[in-house]
Amino acid sequence: MILEGADVRLNYFVTGEGEPITLLHGFTQSGRSWQEVVSAMPAGWRFVVPDLRGHGETRLRPGAACTMDACATDLEMLWGHLGVDRTHLVGYSMGGRLALHVAARRPERLLSLLTIGAHAGLEPQAREGRKLGDQALAERIEKDGVEAFVDYWSGLPLFAGLERRGPSFVAQLRAERMKNTVAGLAASLRGMGAGVMEPVWDQLGRVNVPCTFVAGQLDHEYVASARRLAASVPNGLLAVVPRTGHAIHQERPEAFTRVLAAHLAGTRTSEEDSSSTSA
Repeated sequence: MILEGADVRLNYFVTGEGEPITLLHGFTQSGRSWQEVVSAMPAGWRFVVPDLRGHGETRLRPGAACTMDACATDLEMLWGHLGVDRTHLVGYSMGGRLALHVAARRPERLLSLLTIGAHAGLEPQAREGRKLGDQALAERIEKDGVEAFVDYWSGLPLFAGLERRGPSFVAQLRAERMKNTVAGLAASLRGMGAGVMEPVWDQLGRVNVPCTFVAGQLDHEYVASARRLAASVPNGLLAVVPRTGHAIHQERPEAFTRVLAAHLAGTRTSEEDSSSTSA
């Protein structure tokens, strides 16, 4: 489905009935990357799944921003269109950073928060180098095209765990990544890369909803980030999934589905406890 905004044609899909869960994908992916998880979840949930700016079938008007703030505005537009007041928010990698950005800036819109392989911004000494690196990657995409970049990106050690799913699954992921555009991916790196993201660590104390921060056991840097995130919010839990790397929901979707289901069950327990306390 398409939702027209002032500077964006936002592509998204909605499936299921129940409390809303908004799913935010990673860099080079699209909302389609969540379909395996959605299909494995029990009934009783309404999944809201957009293609973020620069990705999938979402299209920007010339000169439109491709930033965390612009994506957050898109989400609020989408939630308004669908009549969603508050939502469970789940994000992976780049989408996890966006989820943290939204949680810090608009905590009243959340029922809960779960991120996979995410952080809330780099330290100042690391930001400039990463910004230069992302700029170089954007120029590489513009010079070599999507196919060459997808082959490079898919071969990073960060995603080595996906190989265990077999060649047909890897080929499917590559085909999905190939549907992106040069302009979209380059704009996303320049406007939403980790180097340009404004850190929100010091704002996470405002996020009072249940939070779970997930990382793969083999993804050591992000295990540390998940641990720090869990300590940064009032109701934070750490979940480390064994034998997985960065893309947990795709490397071991059955294991991730259990983590997500437990997280959501915990939010209902929290609501029941709150109601009992109020009574």
